[in-house]
Amino acid sequence: MRRSPRESSHRDPSRRVLIAGELSFPHGTGATARAHAYAKGLTAAGTDVQVVCVRPSEYDARDALNHSASGEYQGIPFVYSGGSPYRERTFARRRLRDARSALRFGRLVRGTQDQGSASVILFSNSAAWILTAVAACRLAGSACVIEKSEYPFVGAPDTIAARAWSWLFTRTLYKLVDGVIVISTCLETYFLARVRRRAHVVRIPIIVDLDEFSDEHIGSGLDQRVLCFVGSLEHEGEVDSLLDAFSEIAERFPEWRLRVIGGSKNPAVLPAFRSRVAESRLSDRVEFVGQVGRDTLPRLFADVGAFALPRASGLFSTAGFPTKLGEYLASGRPVIVTATGDIPLFLQDGVSAFLVPPDDTRAFAVRLADLFRDPEAARGVGVRGREVARRHFEVKSQCRRLAEFLNGLN
Repeated sequence: MRRSPRESSHRDPSRRVLIAGELSFPHGTGATARAHAYAKGLTAAGTDVQVVCVRPSEYDARDALNHSASGEYQGIPFVYSGGSPYRERTFARRRLRDARSALRFGRLVRGTQDQGSASVILFSNSAAWILTAVAACRLAGSACVIEKSEYPFVGAPDTIAARAWSWLFTRTLYKLVDGVIVISTCLETYFLARVRRRAHVVRIPIIVDLDEFSDEHIGSGLDQRVLCFVGSLEHEGEVDSLLDAFSEIAERFPEWRLRVIGGSKNPAVLPAFRSRVAESRLSDRVEFVGQVGRDTLPRLFADVGAFALPRASGLFSTAGFPTKLGEYLASGRPVIVTATGDIPLFLQDGVSAFLVPPDDTRAFAVRLADLFRDPEAARGVGVRGREVARRHFEVKSQCRRLAEFLNGLN
């Protein structure tokens, strides 16, 4: 099989990379966390990095996490190339903004005479933006790489039109790029069969900056009785399953509480979960925090005793690898997670995490009870889980590989 190019021992410290796409930055969900980690790691590896958000991420200024059209976050420069993080209200204004964003993006790729051109790591499922990025990189003489952390069209409707578009998209647009960064072995196999012969695929698993989630920043917290979940409220099989499992054992462990951190673009989702919790008479023990910025997470992790991540079976979980799992492990807290995709390749049940079969709420509840019943044993699992994160997911070592991969494309 084709693999990534041979790693180079010499890197050009002036090399430029744009991490671009339909991103929310500096605050957002899994894609934002991965883009942020890439930017930090590549910067540490001697690369000049800028994050470019090609479309607005905020729908309502009152609930927005990101307010600036450009700036710097933790030493990482970023810009919304359309001129604003807020979405326009009319179709015509949105199309005009897209055109303006594409022109500015092209100029950023080309760079100045002093800067030189930039390679692009593109986070996008849009045909228009893939074509825009490829064209900009061809004109500038640089490389265009796409980043894939989920199976293409995994959530598309099962219609003839959707299947036809998926077939055309995956067999044409993926042939145009110079490389693909994938998060799992499933996606590695998929893209090796679809990129052109001279393109390359590299697998970079979940990555995390351990320093951000160390005791120095979030405290020990291991004696607290808070179970925490972080993620979108819309991911099927996650919050629903967790509420079911917690409800099943809550009466036996009255000292434990559940904290759910995450939001939804659908305003009906959160009230529905709150109503469900109220019906279970657990409103005083289940806290819904909503979506928060990255700077707030360490404070919310400070009194957490354990983390939970139930995932449903299916192609979404098989191909994906949840970024938040890396942050859970980095905290040194014990983690209970379903054994989907590549997770069992890195974690061992009862040693570095508590692993549960997918789609088995009863089994998840049993493992939660095991964790709650013996916090001292769970503490050891958390310590060993952090060691797994240090060995396999640490941002600097993984992004050195990524920098060498990008260098080898030119």
